[in-house]
Amino acid sequence: MAADAAKGGLQPIPESSQAVTQATQPQTAGTAEMTDDALDGVVCSLPGRFWLRADYLLWWTNGMKLPPLVSTGVLGSSSTQILYGDDTILDGGRSGYRTTAGMWLDCCHVWDLEFDYLSLGELDANYTSPTTSGSSVIMRPFFDVQANTQSGELVSSPGLLNGTVSVHAKDYFQSAGVSLSYNLCSCDGCCTPCNDPCAIPLLNCCRTDLLFGFRYYDLSDYVGITENLTVTGGTSSVLGTTFLIHDNFNARNQFYGGELGMRTELYRGRWSLNILTKIALGNNHQTINIAGEEYKTVPNQSTQYYNYGIFAGRTNDGSTTAEPWPHTYYRDVFTIIPQLNLELGYQMTRNLRAFVGYSILYWGNIVRAADQIDLNVDPRNWPTQQTGALPFPAFTGRTSSFYAQGINVGAEYRF
Repeated sequence: MAADAAKGGLQPIPESSQAVTQATQPQTAGTAEMTDDALDGVVCSLPGRFWLRADYLLWWTNGMKLPPLVSTGVLGSSSTQILYGDDTILDGGRSGYRTTAGMWLDCCHVWDLEFDYLSLGELDANYTSPTTSGSSVIMRPFFDVQANTQSGELVSSPGLLNGTVSVHAKDYFQSAGVSLSYNLCSCDGCCTPCNDPCAIPLLNCCRTDLLFGFRYYDLSDYVGITENLTVTGGTSSVLGTTFLIHDNFNARNQFYGGELGMRTELYRGRWSLNILTKIALGNNHQTINIAGEEYKTVPNQSTQYYNYGIFAGRTNDGSTTAEPWPHTYYRDVFTIIPQLNLELGYQMTRNLRAFVGYSILYWGNIVRAADQIDLNVDPRNWPTQQTGALPFPAFTGRTSSFYAQGINVGAEYRF
């Protein structure tokens, strides 16, 4: 055979050589495709470049503390019953929503941009005093700074007045923001190759991102008190004279500032855990509006109008002939608002994830409408201001704090 080979003859290939050659050829297994069943190992960073998500929110807030507004007598008396106020309102659960839209800025899923908006539904509280036809005493209690004693403005009294007083309060909270995040570390090598990151499902995955961006918060509330009175006796007013009195207090807090945060995502099969901590630092623009009105109608006479009420008077609403009515106060303060979000997710399909979570945020140094009601009153300021009257009720400008917490249920779609 050696001689034949030297002559250039072709020799048959041994069968063993064929076997070796075949064994060294790459296997032609079918290319694995991502299916719902393959999601038993959730992909890192989840598939898709864009995502949209929506949450239903069931949240609670710490509410607003009202002073005693309606009673059966002067405060401090053992026989006095507080009919409304001296309690916290607007602290019940309420429904809201949160929407989010985001996108990866690079193929390696290192940078992302995200927009979000949150709205808690308006919550209100209402009260109207019982109609007694003047058979029992109902009043709006206050402290008389002239007499230096507890007193009150009568709403209903046998033989004198027949009337009702109503209180309406409401508040509303919303937030919006935009953030840029950068991946600090990851437990996988999902950037190889960059043209198809994380195409193969992973059983275990985690990543931690740094977030920075802009945040806007808006908290507004209102307390309105309305009296409707009719004179039924006495000598101070003509019989049948009616009074319609309004006290209105509005407060609004608008936060504008930067936001920093850290987000950690842990994946185990279809399940995921998201831990997000954020802190917003910036300016809280506070606005307080105080306005009062009184309409007095004497039988057979034209209605007289005064631009002040009982707790919203010329001493705290700025309603003089030289100033516009109602008066609005502004203030800007530096504020820090921390927030924590915890979320448990489940990958339903390649693109769809369901989740349930819990969130809490705290906002200090805010103004609430109820805190601006001053129960210190000098009766000499109404119906017309008398000489020597003290400047009460006064503008308080009191601040308090706000927190909101609750659960969210929603879904996210990536494409």
